[in-house]
Amino acid sequence: MLCDRCKMRDAKVLYTEIINGAKTEQHLCEECATDYTSFQMEKPLLTSDMTLNSILSTLLGAYQNNNTKKPGESKANLVCENCKTTFDEFLQRGRFGCSQCYRSFNSELGKTLRGIQGAQAHTGKRPKGYMFATDRILKDMSDEERLSLELQEAIEKEEFEEAARLRDLIRQLKKEEANNA
Repeated sequence: MLCDRCKMRDAKVLYTEIINGAKTEQHLCEECATDYTSFQMEKPLLTSDMTLNSILSTLLGAYQNNNTKKPGESKANLVCENCKTTFDEFLQRGRFGCSQCYRSFNSELGKTLRGIQGAQAHTGKRPKGYMFATDRILKDMSDEERLSLELQEAIEKEEFEEAARLRDLIRQLKKEEANNA
């Protein structure tokens, strides 16, 4: 497919723009994408050694350059105390040197991730049928055990009306079990 803008080179970028609810899509070559959009590509977009790390570092670097750096400001002073990785090295490699890097670069990562995905925490999908461990435990409990846990939680939160309701439900369950036995 040819570039929608220059009509000469192969389109490698799908550029989607949403303005006031109106969505427009353009298929652009790398050159037109660099000129037309705020997304600056320092390296060719598609290469044989394309990895998730390289994509992430390109996106983070582009976002940092376009949105967070003020004139004369440098991120060179951001260094992990544990492994001595600099923030610029992280942007180039697309991965941290150690687990301490998350804390060392937290201030910059927070801004960058909020800008890219709208939140700092990942809120993606879970595999179909996935259950948290606590949900599995609760599923395997009897109604009486589950209500007892809810009762204890209501008491701790000082929600005494809810606690009284749960207590009555537990008593009713015990009566029904005694009558059925």
